[in-house]
Amino acid sequence: MLRDNKERARVARLIFLIFALVSGALATLCFIGLGLPDWDDAVAGTASMLTTGLYYLYLALTLTELVFLVGSYIALIMWFRRAYFNLHQVPTIRPEHSEGWAAGAWFVPFLNFVRPYTIMKEVWQDTQRAAWGRIVQPSNILGWWWAAFVLKMIMGRITSKMGGNDSDGIAQANLLPALLDAGAQLLAAAFTWYIIGRVVVFEDELAMRQQVNQLGRPIALPVAHQTDQSDYALEEGY
Repeated sequence: MLRDNKERARVARLIFLIFALVSGALATLCFIGLGLPDWDDAVAGTASMLTTGLYYLYLALTLTELVFLVGSYIALIMWFRRAYFNLHQVPTIRPEHSEGWAAGAWFVPFLNFVRPYTIMKEVWQDTQRAAWGRIVQPSNILGWWWAAFVLKMIMGRITSKMGGNDSDGIAQANLLPALLDAGAQLLAAAFTWYIIGRVVVFEDELAMRQQVNQLGRPIALPVAHQTDQSDYALEEGY
């Protein structure tokens, strides 16, 4: 029996949409900051009013992006696990892993660079096979999605180490890695938003197909109660 996954998909897509917008704004701000000669002075409070305002806006957007980064992972994993669970409920499909791996694979070192992608590919392809009997939309976009996701993870680690070296603030020299990180976040969020939306279409078709198959089955009528005729024979003989 398939479980409804629309609400989780709706929440996840909304979070990733906002995440993409925040990352895009942060990337734009990093690009502007690279051209400001007094950016480093904003840390000491001696920069112009414009640069100081942009600097604190950068800090606010960085914190906002971090909040949505955590929220996006939670929303994605919740939706992802439900989608993989539903795949296990289709009799004609044999997933390679248990549905718990759709969540656990993200937290295992080194394995989290491969298995989330392979499971997503299963969800993408096998949901279509169960719904239409064939793959309607190829999985080429998943390669771009995962490349952006891996780049995001790598750039996140680089920027976190560089940010840790700035004890007093965010130096202008670190804006370029921050720009690349925000760009990778934007790409990964946009691809994820799109992929979830497509899988929702696949799942809707699968649910409709199962409902049609269920309606096509003969309905088992209740067996009518049969009266014991021996009672009547006794009464007539009496």
